[in-house]
Amino acid sequence: MTLYLGIPLGLMALLVAVSGVAALRSGWLLPVQRKYVVRPHLFGWAQLAIALALVIQVAGAVLVEAGGLRSAVTMAGTAVLLAGVLLIVQAQRPARGR
Repeated sequence: MTLYLGIPLGLMALLVAVSGVAALRSGWLLPVQRKYVVRPHLFGWAQLAIALALVIQVAGAVLVEAGGLRSAVTMAGTAVLLAGVLLIVQAQRPARGR
């Protein structure tokens, strides 16, 4: 991957991370997300996990040369991304008492 793909993905990871920090610190969500998310704190952690996964994916593609190490970095990024998606599912699910 060249830098013309790495830089926009890095900026997207930064925007997701800023949104995640806002959700963690104040419970603020984007207007589109407010209807579905019932636990903003958990959703903030999910956004930070997804931002980390994007950074791992970009760093693996830009910095690591072809070979087995690139596959290992890509798999680590995919595992973090899957964990973030699972956190999003839990953040959208109402608590058991509701």
